[in-house]
Amino acid sequence: MTWLENLLIIAGILLDVFAAMEIQGAMIAKLKKRTIVVASAVVAASELVFYFGGYVICRLLAVNGYIANPVKQGEVLAVIVLALLGIRLILKALKREFIQERRREALIVFDYIRIVIVSSFYTAAAGCACGLVGNTVWQIIALFLAISVLVVLGGLYTGMHFGFEKKTIAYVAGALLLWAAGIEILLSRVVDII
Repeated sequence: MTWLENLLIIAGILLDVFAAMEIQGAMIAKLKKRTIVVASAVVAASELVFYFGGYVICRLLAVNGYIANPVKQGEVLAVIVLALLGIRLILKALKREFIQERRREALIVFDYIRIVIVSSFYTAAAGCACGLVGNTVWQIIALFLAISVLVVLGGLYTGMHFGFEKKTIAYVAGALLLWAAGIEILLSRVVDII
């Protein structure tokens, strides 16, 4: 996959985490640097573990010949996974889940880790599709690390200053990014139009 497709996929997936961080940011009184570092590390580590878990499993299946024509099947699977992930984010946006907001002095890791882990399962699905196609691993690591920090910072500060109602915009933006990546893969590789 190209760096643009990888960027769109990772940013789209991590906008779900942005919404989770926005909710947490809306409830804390003051944001500490240590909190940002810990939250960014937890998000980046969990996303990378799940992405590469899915990547390695599907890559091993492809390399060992268990899947005939893994690149073509991986591209089709990537389009399907990205479409479904986008639909999931749209459904979350439409659901407009009620959040019981309560002010706290600090952000507690266990309050948001469940949300990040659930989001990471969807990251594993994207990793599996990318494992069939084959990707540059270092590019993925760099993108996850950079975007994770931006998402955590952006989500926490947005939540602190504007509340958690902007999360709907994050869900829709994430869906659009995932669909854009899926359409790019569909048109450039699956259908061979571009």
